[in-house]
Amino acid sequence: MKKAIVHAGMAGALWGGVIVLPSLLGDIHPVVISCARFGLYGLFAAAIALPHARRLSARLTTRDTRLLLELALTGNVAYFILLTAAVQYAGVAIAALINGLVPVAVMLIGRRHIQASRLSVSLSLALIAVGIVCMNVPVLLRFLQGAGEWRDLIGVLCGSLGVMSWAWFALRNAQQLKADRFSAREWSTLQGIATGVVAVMSLVLVAVLQPRILPLELSSERWLAFAAAALFMSVGGSWIANALWNSSAQRLPVSVGGQMIVFETCCALLYGYLLAWQWPQINEVLGMLLILGGVMWTLRAEQRVPGPREVAKGVPVTGSDQ
Repeated sequence: MKKAIVHAGMAGALWGGVIVLPSLLGDIHPVVISCARFGLYGLFAAAIALPHARRLSARLTTRDTRLLLELALTGNVAYFILLTAAVQYAGVAIAALINGLVPVAVMLIGRRHIQASRLSVSLSLALIAVGIVCMNVPVLLRFLQGAGEWRDLIGVLCGSLGVMSWAWFALRNAQQLKADRFSAREWSTLQGIATGVVAVMSLVLVAVLQPRILPLELSSERWLAFAAAALFMSVGGSWIANALWNSSAQRLPVSVGGQMIVFETCCALLYGYLLAWQWPQINEVLGMLLILGGVMWTLRAEQRVPGPREVAKGVPVTGSDQ
């Protein structure tokens, strides 16, 4: 389990950078950023898969293809559009904190896979929820005082929808990996190809229906910055991070694997503080400690449970809901 946590932490560190980058690309539409990132990711994945294309395609079923397209949309293209919109409308901190709700969403959606007792799960959820509230105290006070802006509300809505989208992806992806039909590296490559297809189709659709959002008037300096950011997000934030995440997901229980996304939240906040060159507030430090404490509590509770019973396709079930 230690190796799985290290891999999840490394993936979170890369994804934290991906959260921060859209704040530096405020003049580019979220749909364009997402499609550029995942279009490059698809090209890279296709190049990696080329020597093994015949072997991989022979093992693919129609169900695998449908699932890959579903995961590409929910966990990559649509999710990152919503996250980018949240960053650009509400700021890095708020978007990262809302993204911290992913562990709660994953646990609620995947509650039938949880090995630990309901008391342990409830305590973990309570710690995470209180931590998120603590980190959002200034934002909540601003809205209670009537000083909030519509941009913040739009950002919060986009971030919340992104959380739901990614939580669904995390559970579906983990269930597939438990089946051991593909290695983590193979599945990451197949996801990359599927994501590239979805991204290109989305960009073509946008070019036809909403061409005005295409960044055709950017300066050469901005194009260079955009290209560098898209390259980092596609290789580091997609290919490498996804491979690390899939490796972690294969070694962790389904319900716990999704909680590892807190590393992304904490890293994004750290990068945001470094960019702003400021220290976190007391409430933010307390919130981060509570969130991490909630995740660690669940990990310890899951470790204390005897080996899970297995059902078809290797998906563990328990306990409390059976």
